[in-house]
Amino acid sequence: MKKTKWLSLILLTISLLLVACSDTKDSKKESEETNSANNSIEDNSEIDDDTETQSNDANEVEDQLNLGIGDTGTFDTTLGTYEVTLVSAKLEDDIDGQSSELDRFIVLDLTVKNTSGGEQKVEDLLYSLEVTDYLDGSGFSDASEHVDSIEKMSGVIAPGEEMSGQLVTFVYNADEYYFRKDPGNIAGGSSNQVIWTIKADEV
Repeated sequence: MKKTKWLSLILLTISLLLVACSDTKDSKKESEETNSANNSIEDNSEIDDDTETQSNDANEVEDQLNLGIGDTGTFDTTLGTYEVTLVSAKLEDDIDGQSSELDRFIVLDLTVKNTSGGEQKVEDLLYSLEVTDYLDGSGFSDASEHVDSIEKMSGVIAPGEEMSGQLVTFVYNADEYYFRKDPGNIAGGSSNQVIWTIKADEV
């Protein structure tokens, strides 16, 4: 009888020890899983912060919305960085006897400087620039291919180098014109905005 009691007591003690060890292992496992999950969340947070920082750094140049003739605008785009100077502007009723498809022509004398680290094609840099008389509306891009006496700006600009030429397009009669980057590019986040105001009575 005594042997039976002792045997029962030993078995009970062993069972309690096994349960305690099992609880300890489960608690340790849960703790490790919790720590792993927390570390994963922290790592993801750091990645998100880094991504946001990189996104903010991708377009560091502010918009320039109040430039005029003679001013230089700075662009920070997905193509690279560059500067455009609006040297002068002139309104023409016709060019070489050719009439505008709208009311008049506007001819812009430009200097484009490549400020990025690689070569850039000037055609790519000027492609999304346009003239409009209504900021909330669409504009008109370079139409030099329609005018024989004005050669379209083309060629590669090396880093730190610049190129001068003319951009011509059709416009309606208006008191003011705006030379700018196509707003569609701005909405897509591929560039900052630069706007030159050209007063008709000054050109």
